[in-house]
Amino acid sequence: MASEAALIERIKSRAEGLSPTQRRLARHVADNYQAVAFSTVSDLSRLSGVSEATVVRFAAALGFSGYAAFQKEVRRVVRADLKGTDRFTLSGGRFSKGGPLEAVIGKELENLLHLSESFDRSTLPAASAAIRAASQVVIVGARSTAALATHLAFALEKLRLPAQLLTSSGSDALDRLARLPARACVVVIGFPRYLRELVRLLDFARGRGLKTVAVTDSPFSPLKADVSLFVSAEASSFVAFHGAPLVVVNALIDEISRANPKATLEALRRFEELAESVGLFHPS
Repeated sequence: MASEAALIERIKSRAEGLSPTQRRLARHVADNYQAVAFSTVSDLSRLSGVSEATVVRFAAALGFSGYAAFQKEVRRVVRADLKGTDRFTLSGGRFSKGGPLEAVIGKELENLLHLSESFDRSTLPAASAAIRAASQVVIVGARSTAALATHLAFALEKLRLPAQLLTSSGSDALDRLARLPARACVVVIGFPRYLRELVRLLDFARGRGLKTVAVTDSPFSPLKADVSLFVSAEASSFVAFHGAPLVVVNALIDEISRANPKATLEALRRFEELAESVGLFHPS
């Protein structure tokens, strides 16, 4: 599993800098990561045979701010691997303290809070610059992320930027990317469960030397790009929860529009002229 492998590779890459007891803990985590996802520091200490202090230091040695951040990543890996049937079964008792609306709102609020606390703001201007400088921009999303890709492509087209939308990630998409000029930019939006074809498309674009931007959930995501916008998209259902990713996409659109206010105002003015001339909107 790609997400699991990324976490294990991180542990292995830092093994030389770990103490003997931390290496013992690393082996336990690698072999039992699904249980670790729901273990307290005390639980993990007892099950692995190391001290609680070792558990805390282990998380820090891997580059996490603390055990809570480490465990959140392990939980993300576990959830990323869940099938739709598993997600539906696990969500069966979630409505005991409220209905489905309350359950969905609660999880989306968790995602938004995590976004507010952990998002790297510097990635927005970097992604905006890559898109603004491109001779062509191809936005790729498939299945549940097709709607996010469509939203971004619509906004870029409204700003009169050279945007194209791809909601298919098969061989025809590869053909499209193969024909792109060298100064093109490819934006791929993908979340667990990661589609192999999206990963392949992004790798293909990078292999061609094209500028790439990814909107995904974690540095451990198999979607690797020149600029990555990381946003939590954990779900309490078998359907995708994309409230927080939509916020990031809208923030990116705003960043792009404000990078050149004169061009943005001109594009919006021309759109309004067209809308008025054809009676696009019904009077309220």
